[in-house]
Amino acid sequence: MKRILIMGGTSDANRIAKKLKELDDLFLITTTTTDFGGDIAKKYADVVISKPLDKDALKNVILDYSVDLLIDATHPFAVMASKNAIEVAKELNIKYIRYERPLEKFKHPNIIYVKDFEEASKKALGISDKKIFHMAGIKNLKIVVDIVGRDRVVARILPTSINKALELLPPQNIVAMQGVFSKELNKYLILDYNCDVIITKESGDSGGFKEKILGTLEADAMAVVVERPKIDYPIVFNDTDSLIRYL
Repeated sequence: MKRILIMGGTSDANRIAKKLKELDDLFLITTTTTDFGGDIAKKYADVVISKPLDKDALKNVILDYSVDLLIDATHPFAVMASKNAIEVAKELNIKYIRYERPLEKFKHPNIIYVKDFEEASKKALGISDKKIFHMAGIKNLKIVVDIVGRDRVVARILPTSINKALELLPPQNIVAMQGVFSKELNKYLILDYNCDVIITKESGDSGGFKEKILGTLEADAMAVVVERPKIDYPIVFNDTDSLIRYL
């Protein structure tokens, strides 16, 4: 029986796990960083580990479950998790495969690409006359708030992150919603909150990146986009069917 570890916490990981469960003679272990992600992953995996794993913890999981293959389907911005996975797989002599969400680049005068959230915050502050809509989750919100100011930032975050968001922003500047949203909803949120710039990141289709950009353009606003980090993956696939066939 082949034992596969899927590093996840993403819709990509769940989609891969669902397809793998249709195959015979597989034992699936999935990691997520939150209990919320773990509850979803339980539908497809034999074992779910719902906590962040550093390099040593990841190595222990692989050894404890005699893992043969590691599939890294973490978020495109989870750089340290991917680097740890590559190193651990090499040290333990198991195969590492990366699933990377397809990336679509947009070219438009209202779209500006930057390297990180500090640069994004400064750029947005320099071009905004109104409020700035942060559409990149809770992780980098503090960087944005520290530079832009708590009264000028509106943030859309997961409902599970509401307590962290309340430490940084007034309640009226927090939009707690879950899901990938339509361009229409993004457009009207931008307009209703009187924003003329959004800050987001190249999260791919699974993260609703296209809908955010199109909604921003229809709202006649600017988008400051943090580019996806570049990592030299040993083996990488951009669609799940090709990955499954490779196995």
